[in-house]
Amino acid sequence: MKMKRHNFLNPRYVLLTLFALATAWSLGAQNISDVLRYSVWEYGGTARFVATGSSMSALGADLSVSSTNPAGIGLFRRSEYSLTPALLITNAQSRLLNDPNRPLEKADRGVFNVHNFGMVFTSQPLSPKWKQMNFGITINHLANLNRDFRFVGQSAGSLTQRFQEVANGGAGLNDYETGLASDAGALYDIDENGIFDIDYELTPEAALQREQTATAQGSMSELAFSFGANYDEKVIFGVTIGVPFVNYVTSKTYAETDPGAAPGNVPYFTDLRYEEDLTTTGGGVNAKVGVIIRPQQAIRVGLAVHTPTNITLTDDYTTRLIYNYFENEDETGSFLGNSGDRSGSFEYKLRTPWRYFGSLGLIFGKRGFLTGEVEYVDFRQANFNFQGFTADEADANQEIKDLLQSTVNIRLGAEVVAREKFRFRAGLGINPSPFQGDENLRYVYSAGAGIRGQSAYVDLAYRRSSEDEFYYPYSTTDAPLQEVQNTFRRQGLVLTVGMKF
Repeated sequence: MKMKRHNFLNPRYVLLTLFALATAWSLGAQNISDVLRYSVWEYGGTARFVATGSSMSALGADLSVSSTNPAGIGLFRRSEYSLTPALLITNAQSRLLNDPNRPLEKADRGVFNVHNFGMVFTSQPLSPKWKQMNFGITINHLANLNRDFRFVGQSAGSLTQRFQEVANGGAGLNDYETGLASDAGALYDIDENGIFDIDYELTPEAALQREQTATAQGSMSELAFSFGANYDEKVIFGVTIGVPFVNYVTSKTYAETDPGAAPGNVPYFTDLRYEEDLTTTGGGVNAKVGVIIRPQQAIRVGLAVHTPTNITLTDDYTTRLIYNYFENEDETGSFLGNSGDRSGSFEYKLRTPWRYFGSLGLIFGKRGFLTGEVEYVDFRQANFNFQGFTADEADANQEIKDLLQSTVNIRLGAEVVAREKFRFRAGLGINPSPFQGDENLRYVYSAGAGIRGQSAYVDLAYRRSSEDEFYYPYSTTDAPLQEVQNTFRRQGLVLTVGMKF
């Protein structure tokens, strides 16, 4: 009998396992991935806002600016409401770099999303200097969390090496990873001396066929309550109370197979399948303050500050492991390890960084405009609160400071008016990497058109971006680290219908 069953819980390691389950879609430790997932925003909203590169903070009079510079709410002249559905498509190309042949796998995901929904109510105070005092309620898109990928290939190394490292590294067995491996027969203590063995260590350079399918869906949006006031058409003030909310679901199935005929490349081992499911929900609160200064009619200068967003998140997770092996050529066995009703739930808090905005708008009469905006974010300011896991909290927050950096995001946009009612737009976003030492830039391209009447308008926008990311299906210290290169291409088609009243 090569297997012993154990069931006890190491609280410290359960927390680390949680980060492994909240898997990385980008390079870095799992906690770093969580920080970036909920702190790197692609501001969505109306089709006009998206088409001009999300750069309208200095121009205002668009419901989307409640999530960038709320002073823009003070520039509405009439009450208005709008609805913006969007089709979001993500294409992925993935290669296992450990495989010399590096086979290419593709995956696609398309979802419908509400990019913006809201209304603004305008009023004109009795004082002649105060031109407008407006109140808006909006829901704006902040982050698209939908993307799938799949990789395949052959390379040396095994997931069971991670199980062995963790179990023999002082953490022992836990309910959600190493204990699961022990229950399934992937990890065993033949001598009953506390030292765990695996089949793969008998041939540690053997190549295994491996693959993983990962799906993720969800979004981050913000409910914004905004107030804007226009003083003498020269200085416009605004404030927003934002309530962001998160819904994120990811499911992964990782498999290894011995490609050799029995007894194969690895004695006893046939194949394994490791399944992980994670659902994250949560919400938070922040505040935004902004001002727009108009030194003259054609020039607008905007400034805005966003406080950190304090988000309370709850992760619900399950794991399941199937490990198939044989004792000899005539006898095979299949054991199942399943977290089942031992599925876990963990609540924690994340504090995102401060954000600072500067923007400029140039208006060319009734012919159109040019806009530009810079956003400064120092991702090293983000921090976790694990509510009782003090040592792990300190380690995670130190890792944020060691690996992340500040960035200056640039957004540019333009609109041209043709025959009074027709608008044509284009935009560009330039986003540096949040990782220290990474000088790569991510470009976001957008374009669109619209028809605007006295009381109604329809706008259409298209946005596209791409990025390369590195992903690791599991982490090890001494064994080969499986490295997957993912190239994601994001596309969005956004439609806005609005009415003025």
